[in-house]
Amino acid sequence: MAEEQFFQMFLSGLRESVGRLSPPGFYSSPFKASYLSKWCPYDEACEPDGAVAACDGSISESSFSGGLVVWVARSVAHIYSRGREPVSLLEAGVEAGYRLQGRELFLRALELRTLRRALEKAFQSHGRVLGIFDGSLYLTFLHNRDRLKAVSRVFESYVKELTLLLKLVDGERMVIGLSKDSDISYLRAKIMIDILHSLDPGLASVARGRSIRRIREVLSEKVKGLSSDSMLETCFNELEQDFSDEGVYSEIAPGPGFTKPLLLAPQTIFLTGETRSTSWWDSGFRSRLKRDEALKGVLEALDSYFSNPPVALTFWRPSLSSRVYRVDIPSNILGYSDAGGSLSADFFIDDSGVEKAKKIFGVLNRLQHEPHIVHPLAEVDSIARLSRSIYRYAYEPVVVEELRRRGFKASPRRRSIRDAVLRGC
Repeated sequence: MAEEQFFQMFLSGLRESVGRLSPPGFYSSPFKASYLSKWCPYDEACEPDGAVAACDGSISESSFSGGLVVWVARSVAHIYSRGREPVSLLEAGVEAGYRLQGRELFLRALELRTLRRALEKAFQSHGRVLGIFDGSLYLTFLHNRDRLKAVSRVFESYVKELTLLLKLVDGERMVIGLSKDSDISYLRAKIMIDILHSLDPGLASVARGRSIRRIREVLSEKVKGLSSDSMLETCFNELEQDFSDEGVYSEIAPGPGFTKPLLLAPQTIFLTGETRSTSWWDSGFRSRLKRDEALKGVLEALDSYFSNPPVALTFWRPSLSSRVYRVDIPSNILGYSDAGGSLSADFFIDDSGVEKAKKIFGVLNRLQHEPHIVHPLAEVDSIARLSRSIYRYAYEPVVVEELRRRGFKASPRRRSIRDAVLRGC
């Protein structure tokens, strides 16, 4: 009886919530042509000129009373080359401590290190290699010093591994990051900002904006009193639809291809309070880090990362899918070699960079294999995945035994006991 009542409440709430939404309408958008002006149709496929390395990982956690936590992570990289069986590289990482924070960063650092090892090994054997990372290569983080202090060791390790991987990239060793899902709107924001600036050069306050919501807030003051058919009002209405880049191009992309790569400036300069910053190097946040001795290692790691060429963002639609996928490409692959930390705004690569990008997407088009978009990533994912049942019955008892052998009580948290008793999990 209670379950039937819950279901009826759920159904009523669902209909009310969804009823407040409007379906995407980008096919009828007055800016559809502007979005498609950044679309590069491309469906050619080519064999990799060398080896391909793909990496993925997974992580599990054991929590005990008193705040004791143990992370167990593992990652797998495969090196593929024509006519040979894949070569596997395996790594595992374990971290134990009280009130650990930064779990996903710990896993990412392990994955990046594994992929770097695979690139180095493949380069020695094959001369050329393309590495595929499951996730983004663009550095984003919470700009809060207390938060950074709490995760400083893990965060510093992650940034160092990301930097070491990017420093490997040259004409023979290439890396891309492929994201299964993305909710950013950097590309759409850049297109709309360029349109707004052409309509009113005085709108400089949104020139470095990345947030659709914040651009809309700035524009709301400008459109007061304007007629409903003014272009600024039309832009404001367009920005009411706060959809991601993936959502837009998954709907309007006419066929296989990719968006013109957008070189990404440091996340730091887009923060509130950084309006005077022209780069990472003169940002207020970096200045505050310099004054904090406890974050000296973090600052050095960030400086090293921002000394690399920036990451370029693009969205790719394979021939086997109606959806687009986010792809991050180190911009030196596309012919841009200046330091990413010196950028003051995002900008699109030139046409020669687009031609270089086609070589990457030609290989990705070749790696399609139903039902997966990029088959190598699907293979390493299936091996790296550590299921909850395997962890609970094979790994966790060993964790508990080792802790107790070292003098820790390793008592399960009350919530875990309750779940085991009431839910059998």
